[in-house]
Amino acid sequence: MGRVVANRYRLEEELGRGGMGVVWRAVDLELGRQVTLKRALGEDAGQIRREARIGAGLLHSNVVTVFDTVTDGDAQWLVTEYLAARSLEELVDDGGPLPEDRVRRIGTQLAAALADMHARGIVHRDVKPGNVLVTADDVAKLTDLGIARWTEVTRTGGAQLTGTLGYVAPEVADGAEAGPASDVFSLGATLYAAIEGRSPWGSGEDGPFAQMRRAAAGRPAPAERAGSFAPVLAALMARHPADRPAAAEVVTLLAADAPAPLRRPGRRLRRRLLAGAAVVAVAALVAGFVLARPLWTTTTAAAPAGPNTLGADPAGTDPCAAISLNSLTGFGRPFVDPEVLNFGTCVVTTTLADKSGQVQTRLDLTGPLRYPPRPPVPGKMGEIEYPEAHDGSCERAISLADANRIVVTSHPVNRAQDAPLCSFSESVLSGVLATLANGPLPRRARPFPDWSLAHVDACGLLDTATTSAVLGRAKEPDRGFSGWNCTWEHDPRTITVEFSREWPIEGDDEVPGARIQVGNRKAVIAPVPGGHPECAVKVVHRFYTPALPVLNGTEPNREEIAVVSVEDTTAAGGDALCATARSLAEVLVRRLP
Repeated sequence: MGRVVANRYRLEEELGRGGMGVVWRAVDLELGRQVTLKRALGEDAGQIRREARIGAGLLHSNVVTVFDTVTDGDAQWLVTEYLAARSLEELVDDGGPLPEDRVRRIGTQLAAALADMHARGIVHRDVKPGNVLVTADDVAKLTDLGIARWTEVTRTGGAQLTGTLGYVAPEVADGAEAGPASDVFSLGATLYAAIEGRSPWGSGEDGPFAQMRRAAAGRPAPAERAGSFAPVLAALMARHPADRPAAAEVVTLLAADAPAPLRRPGRRLRRRLLAGAAVVAVAALVAGFVLARPLWTTTTAAAPAGPNTLGADPAGTDPCAAISLNSLTGFGRPFVDPEVLNFGTCVVTTTLADKSGQVQTRLDLTGPLRYPPRPPVPGKMGEIEYPEAHDGSCERAISLADANRIVVTSHPVNRAQDAPLCSFSESVLSGVLATLANGPLPRRARPFPDWSLAHVDACGLLDTATTSAVLGRAKEPDRGFSGWNCTWEHDPRTITVEFSREWPIEGDDEVPGARIQVGNRKAVIAPVPGGHPECAVKVVHRFYTPALPVLNGTEPNREEIAVVSVEDTTAAGGDALCATARSLAEVLVRRLP
């Protein structure tokens, strides 16, 4: 018997999993029918709530029906109809391009669904083959409304829009808000992929940066298999939104034998003025892409060292050298501090041009994602990920051709809450992508000292007997990037060891907790606020003075820190876990060099 959610839905089969959610086939025990349950992973269930609100107003035969949302413990689940179907992406990947008559049948249904959504003031914003389900008798349904939005909703700070890069409309790639015409373009790009077997912006083999340029320029690759269907695709994928038919017109267009003209008469074309330095143009291309689920698995074979990789020795990559300060000088005066947080991290603090505050931008080199939505293709980069902003920060990320990842996060400090945070992250990532296109990122100019934790494997600081005693059984550790962090997990407990570089923590009032001695090391122990119950011990490994200048007005010295924590979703609170965390720290200290 599977687990029962909310005393009603019995989980039967896991259908898919990614970094932001997990999807199950389930049985509604009250009504005796099969349903699909989707749960958001992590603390933010905003995508589930948003998808429920959007789906509740849609009862179209070609949109997957949303039944309900339910709460089970701390988790929120979305309940939708279960469809015995495959995605259009899977159909093309497994069987090759589809014939024109089948593409027309599928497209007509999707256009009808979009026409209904647009009539209700809703924009899907992520129409793509992976979000189209097709049954054995060619009933097609749109799914995944997690990033859909009512058109009357506006966003401040410029357009920071979503969509999947291979199917995004040119205006969205160029930084504009997605609208109904953008959905029509993405529908055309989806049908293009169904009949041609590839995205109109290319396969992505030459990296997403090239796809971004093609998308913003509005120059799709010429159709080779479409034949008489090519004019229909051209009408849907017209460069200018005003030249595309409305979704309701697309229904007639796809059902008719004769295609519509490439350009619709009576519409004047408007040309946008492009200005600014090259780096600003590149940043505009980066704006507005999302990948709702992650891309890579930890078992991916590494690609040969070369462009779009971290090279043969990822641990030797200098995250600070990857950042082009030119990408931030338009916002103010940036300062790089290479001596904070993990060894794969670099932090840039930008004092705004009007001196009203500061924004910190953090670049992290990380290993592959643990739960990708599909097997990765060795040697190919993933698409730019565009998570929803949360906790007052904005993140952008991408998986490289060697499966390693780059994550850029910006957040305000010192009265900079109104700063365009996403523009900071996008500008930095655009500079990194430009560097990657010419080869691996730069190497560190200064080696780590012999005493540094950078030479230590975090997984080796706790033995199997110790972790098993806490988890209840032996578990293989999940080793992070370059061995600088490590996780052991067995529900409901998780043990984590990670390395950091901090301002001296003993006398820092901003570091909460009790000052203790663990073995011969100074340490701070405290419950971790927010999230599940957790307690962490920060153990001081070595006090030192950085060789390079530090940010003006900050502490001139640093400490390397080994942090060991234990989390338990069933614990009464973090305080209840501190004794266990301290016992783990005592074992860790004995193994520190």
